[in-house]
Amino acid sequence: MAPAAPLTVEWQTEQIIKCLFEDEDEDDIKSRTFCDDLEVDSARSDEDTFDPVLTADILKKVSDAMKDDVEFKAALTGLTQAVAEEAMEMMFSRGVDAICKTRVCQQPEVSSEMQLINASVAFGLYLKKSSPQLKMNIQRVMSAFITNRVGPWLAQQGGWGKVV
Repeated sequence: MAPAAPLTVEWQTEQIIKCLFEDEDEDDIKSRTFCDDLEVDSARSDEDTFDPVLTADILKKVSDAMKDDVEFKAALTGLTQAVAEEAMEMMFSRGVDAICKTRVCQQPEVSSEMQLINASVAFGLYLKKSSPQLKMNIQRVMSAFITNRVGPWLAQQGGWGKVV
């Protein structure tokens, strides 16, 4: 038997994932059971045996069995936190970069590093005021941003006491 063409596998994968992500209320067919007692006149081809609902159902059962595993839960929690942190760091960075491009922020007598610091402080404090429930996250992201983007420059200058 020759391997399936990449497009076919890609299409099949998309169909399986679509079935996995469908809300159970949307679909009248929640699962199918394979009925092997029917007689057929010809042998079944690979295309005839592919059923995304059956495949998704099998994969869902495996997934359901993993939900109670302690290591799975820990990995899921870690992934969720990492995604949220990465997304927030990325958005904070984009916001600061956008502020730095404004005319108000671009002052020739102020170094680009100080412009980054000023913009990140202004953006961080604005976010804290507008979303107080995110205060700790904003504080963490702002600290990481300043450390990553201008930390070496700050150290080179002799620390915060020499810069501000």
